[in-house]
Amino acid sequence: MKKSMIFLAMLFSASVNLPIYAANVTVGVLAGNNKLGDVEEAAYDWASDNFQTTQLLVDKSGKFKNAGGTAVPPEQFAVLWLFYTETDTLPDAFLADATKDVVSDYVEAGGTLFLSALALRYVAEIGIEKGGDPRVFMPLGKDPPEIGVVPTADGKNHPVFEGFDTAKPVFLTSMAQDGFTSDFFNFGADPGGVILGTKTRGGGAGGGERPFVEYEVGDGKIITLGHHNGVFTDAKSKEGDNLRKLTANILNYLGENSAFLAVEPEGKLATTWGVLKALR
Repeated sequence: MKKSMIFLAMLFSASVNLPIYAANVTVGVLAGNNKLGDVEEAAYDWASDNFQTTQLLVDKSGKFKNAGGTAVPPEQFAVLWLFYTETDTLPDAFLADATKDVVSDYVEAGGTLFLSALALRYVAEIGIEKGGDPRVFMPLGKDPPEIGVVPTADGKNHPVFEGFDTAKPVFLTSMAQDGFTSDFFNFGADPGGVILGTKTRGGGAGGGERPFVEYEVGDGKIITLGHHNGVFTDAKSKEGDNLRKLTANILNYLGENSAFLAVEPEGKLATTWGVLKALR
């Protein structure tokens, strides 16, 4: 512990003139094949414009490979994002035991995971959620703009809602969009995590879907956002802007709480936030 404190003192002494850390959130977008669907591609393009984003092709052996075919360890990313809408089941690569083990180990060790649309089901697939079988349904998006989330008491002051008026529903789509999604409707008991937002339709609230949930898993975190709340092809509406703003908040929050967040104080000192966490 004494050595750890000395290391921290040296670290912060070296950065005494660099009080503001420029945190770069690295995001690994997980894909089951080389061709993304239209919605996933729109989400990936947006993420690439706003974060240090890499598309990772997942195979049944649990390996993640970049566009060049090079295997990349998940610990290279502060956040893993699994977003899938194309079919009513996740690709086989994600359901393979080897892949589920790699993802579970990554989160347990302090990594963070964002699960969108049908990928909400992954909390059950990897054994985090044992309360039932999340519902699968379609379409992903609806028109008019009446779909979104109602912040719960636990969600109102959560960082993911920064910049939103949490006294009213947050609408997240205004267009019809083919695609499959998932939620906790008819799930039985409440999901095992903290429910950040319930479902709204036409201004009214409905608690059964419970699409927006945060889980503490080992040293890591998982956030789900299911139901009709993933239409990144909705690029020209206020609701589409809300979706991207909320997603940015989620990715930043998960990144800041990841053991694998890279921190670079003005380019002069590079370390890993997880190292600092471990030494506290």
